Amino acid sequence: MVSSLILNDTEGMMFMHRSHDIIGLPVIELKTGKEVGRVRDLLFNERWQYFGLLLNYKGVFKQGRYLKAETISAIGNDCVLISNKRAISYYHSPDWIALFAGPEQLKGKPVVTTCGRHLGFIEDVYFQEKPAKIVAYELSDGILSDIMVGRKTLDHIHGAILGEEVLIVEEREPVL
Repeated sequence: MVSSLILNDTEGMMFMHRSHDIIGLPVIELKTGKEVGRVRDLLFNERWQYFGLLLNYKGVFKQGRYLKAETISAIGNDCVLISNKRAISYYHSPDWIALFAGPEQLKGKPVVTTCGRHLGFIEDVYFQEKPAKIVAYELSDGILSDIMVGRKTLDHIHGAILGEEVLIVEEREPVL
């Protein structure tokens, strides 16, 4: 499966990635050609911008590692490239939102509108690297609905509110 889509926008070409296709990819250091980790999750800040990639744990102490978006040279279909391993940052107390990890995770979170309509549950996120931002959400209504009808895609709506239990978005046109 191809992990990135190419779309035309007013500024030319825009590369959009699906988070599930990025998770698990090896991270390769361009300087040495050595694998320095694997992508464990995607990270977003409180302004819904793509922040970086969470890496798997390495070493005895399992200290958290991540790559800031600006330190990533390329995200391809088969690997993520960084110039050198100094691009890896360490954390103790995360201050971001992740798709799967941490206290504020997006996967499985219900999405409701400001008019009280339930749209589905977040299953995946589409994002672009430059400018770093969430582009859309893939929503599910459960496995049976996914099989019979398919999943829905909801464009990211500026001003979305990530609550403790739900993501609240402004009411717009019907979800595709």
